[in-house]
Amino acid sequence: MYFPLEEPDAYGDFVRRLNRFAGIAVIGGREVKIHIHDPGRLQELLFPGVKIWARRRVGGKTEYYLTAVELEEELVLVDSSLHNKVAAWLVESGVIFQVYRVAKKEPAFGKGRFDLLLESPTGGRALVEVKGVTLEAGRRALFPDAPTARGARHMEELARATAEGYEAYVLFLVFRKRAASFSPNWDMDRKFAESLLRAHNAGVGVRAVKLEMFKWGLRYVGELPVDLTPPF
Repeated sequence: MYFPLEEPDAYGDFVRRLNRFAGIAVIGGREVKIHIHDPGRLQELLFPGVKIWARRRVGGKTEYYLTAVELEEELVLVDSSLHNKVAAWLVESGVIFQVYRVAKKEPAFGKGRFDLLLESPTGGRALVEVKGVTLEAGRRALFPDAPTARGARHMEELARATAEGYEAYVLFLVFRKRAASFSPNWDMDRKFAESLLRAHNAGVGVRAVKLEMFKWGLRYVGELPVDLTPPF
């Protein structure tokens, strides 16, 4: 089973990043601005000369919208705007959270929002926060690749949701072919890792699934083991 992706219409070489959401690439023999819809650092993906796939934008400050990075042995999705859609597809296809259906996207909770609200036929409710993972080291998928105070707050809010009667989960979507397990990135962001561990101890489920990208879609591979153990 696979999730179809909009086919990119441009292929080029990445040059440099301008800021969190914009960069420069060479497409069609000229330098153009591209939109990067991913707040991570992506240093292991977006380096000078790496091949990229993008699609043309209509309007806005950039000409193209980055879709994926092409490495030697894999394509890696770089478009966090798709994460919620992919997660909803996994639920509706019965791959994960089998007794649930998607009741609402971006449900409000407290002073913020989560990504999905799920409901079961018996009236059960589950809140899900979705995180995309593009960093892999030593066959281990790691999140985050940059400090994320917002991510830590999400974990604290998930723990609070369990105290209010919800089931709660954080779902990590792993987009790296070689990844064989998932762990929080303790070295990069200990605060997030500790928040995730506390949330798990409070009853929040932590799940990771691997998806491999091809031209043009995402193939569900399976769930990955999760290791939350601090490395010290």
